[in-house]
Amino acid sequence: MRFIVTSNDLLQQLLTVAKAISSKSVAAIPVLENILFELKGNALTLTASDQSNRLTSVLEVQNQSGDGTFAVRSNIIIDALKELPDQPIEMEVEEEAHKATVTYSNGIYTFLTSSADVYPEPIKLEGDVRTVELPAQSLLRGLERTSFAASDDDRRPIMTGVYLDFFADKLVFVASDGRILVRYTDTNIKNDAPAAICLPARVCALLTRGLLAKEVAPIRVSFDDRNVVFQMKSGTLTARLLEGKYPNYNSVIPIESLHNITVDKDLLFFASKRVSLFSNKASSLVIFEFSEGNIHITGQDLELSIAAEETIPCSGQAPGTKVRIGFDFNYLQRLLQGIPSEQILISLTDQTRAGVITPIQSEEGIEICSLIIPMKLIGE
Repeated sequence: MRFIVTSNDLLQQLLTVAKAISSKSVAAIPVLENILFELKGNALTLTASDQSNRLTSVLEVQNQSGDGTFAVRSNIIIDALKELPDQPIEMEVEEEAHKATVTYSNGIYTFLTSSADVYPEPIKLEGDVRTVELPAQSLLRGLERTSFAASDDDRRPIMTGVYLDFFADKLVFVASDGRILVRYTDTNIKNDAPAAICLPARVCALLTRGLLAKEVAPIRVSFDDRNVVFQMKSGTLTARLLEGKYPNYNSVIPIESLHNITVDKDLLFFASKRVSLFSNKASSLVIFEFSEGNIHITGQDLELSIAAEETIPCSGQAPGTKVRIGFDFNYLQRLLQGIPSEQILISLTDQTRAGVITPIQSEEGIEICSLIIPMKLIGE
């Protein structure tokens, strides 16, 4: 088989699919170090996979001698193409000899290939298959606004991903690690019937770090009880879903709060960050005292005899009332950075119950609710 393609076009598609390759999977199944090439007519399909996910991309080429399939180590072909200036190249593969030759303007590369027969077969959806169409950028924003809150504790696998809860009138994205929780609701997305899936963190990373960024057309999402397929204009991602029952996320979010304080998000973030530099490194405890008109922020490390405090303005606290509460700044920082609003509403009841942070401004049809568990204040 032989085809002609622009070197940069091939390189960009190879870099995209190569994101699916995992070093852990390669250690267990060495063939997953390869990228699969499948030429049919003028369409070249590139495929990379790990033990759970499979990413494909289709590229138009000039077929010179017929169809065929082969596999090649990803680093060999990618590293070679990176060193070439953008130009037409010819790739010829002798499938029986397992040899490939890349001819460019003033030289050639030669390297070994592997048989496509040893490459894993694609996963097929079975049983009760559901299909929905989602706007690419809506899916991207939902995953970006929640995935950072997912747990990295493999002892509770279902908590390590982003939960997508489909309703007739909305799509809810949820992620939590037990200390923080983010619920992102998009009422612009409608569905025929209720359904739910939980996407692993790696799948979320593949989608948010490149695959969805340039997509304009709606994404076709099909899933059964175990697997999901994302069909995009640029290619297809097939992935294994997380199995298990996701906790009732609505039950942990307080419906009403005694204290509702409005504050500038950046003002709160940077003041808290400065104070956190003087807090105990093991706990990152920053204490907030909310009163009428201001928030007093303090942090200290008794072992090092260092401390810091700042006061910033706020509004909404009832006259004559105060509430004092402590948060781990590392968790608070993640929540604040994920909220796309200049002003935020902090809802509190007392120092032992979860605090709720919501944006004052949000896009039409979008609701974001973030929850953070407070730290126990010694002696209080």
